[in-house]
Amino acid sequence: MTEQVLSAWVRSCQEIGTRPSRRLRRQGFIPAVIYGKAVPNGNLPIKLSAAEFRKVLGETIPEVGITVKLKVHGSEEVLEFETVLQEVQWDYMQLTLRHLDFFVPAEGKVQTAELAPAA
Repeated sequence: MTEQVLSAWVRSCQEIGTRPSRRLRRQGFIPAVIYGKAVPNGNLPIKLSAAEFRKVLGETIPEVGITVKLKVHGSEEVLEFETVLQEVQWDYMQLTLRHLDFFVPAEGKVQTAELAPAA
């Protein structure tokens, strides 16, 4: 499977909350957050282009657990994160994405889905 690369932008203080999130969705963005120990301040609120997200990951609900490389454009610099899609909030009535959570795993720790040995 090819690596998915998405562009994102840091959300300002005026773009955080319920009303600003609704405005972002009307403008064609998906509110999201990146969190983990490798992220400055523990979490980073971002916005993704909904059109680019659909183009890269498809029209259906994305699978939780897929790896996504995010290029986050800040005011001065571009940060890159290797993330795992942790949670998807989906509006079932309008069939649109409402919010995404991305997790940055700790360096050197690879999480694998292994079954526990039978007793």
